[in-house]
Amino acid sequence: MNHNRMTRRRFVVSVIALSGAAGSAMAPGLFESSLAWAASPGRIDEDVRRAMVRMARLLYPHDALPDQVYADVLDQALSDVAAGPDFARQLEEANAALAKVSAGAWQDLDAAGQAEAMRAIETEPYFAAIRNHVQAGIYNGSAFWKQVGYPGPSKDFGGYLHRGAGEIDWLPEDL
Repeated sequence: MNHNRMTRRRFVVSVIALSGAAGSAMAPGLFESSLAWAASPGRIDEDVRRAMVRMARLLYPHDALPDQVYADVLDQALSDVAAGPDFARQLEEANAALAKVSAGAWQDLDAAGQAEAMRAIETEPYFAAIRNHVQAGIYNGSAFWKQVGYPGPSKDFGGYLHRGAGEIDWLPEDL
């Protein structure tokens, strides 16, 4: 029996589970949308957004990456259904803490002053969450891969059997 085949029953069960109505006896809100859209990009204050893009750049500075890449990473985390609402709150908490540490002028400080203010809050849980989201988003993204010359996973090119190990051009020939 093929358990991977989509049947009508599996489809209905999947829809109910994804709608969040599986726990209710009656499913009146079966096709109602969730409120996850409320944490979508643009649902945080624009000043918070600018400050957090700057913070992301200071955490993982790459001159070749435009600010839009950092903004996209934050937007992706905000639009994630599981992390979005919490992540929006964490961004706002980080912005408020940076403003408090720098007497409300964090974005007006030079890079060294901004980094010093970030050091003051680096032990906070929201800081770690933001750092982790940005790190994963930057280094798992194709914009960064292009910057360092990484073409992407070898699986997309047929695996390492036909490409990969023989393409090392940065080692000396005599090794």
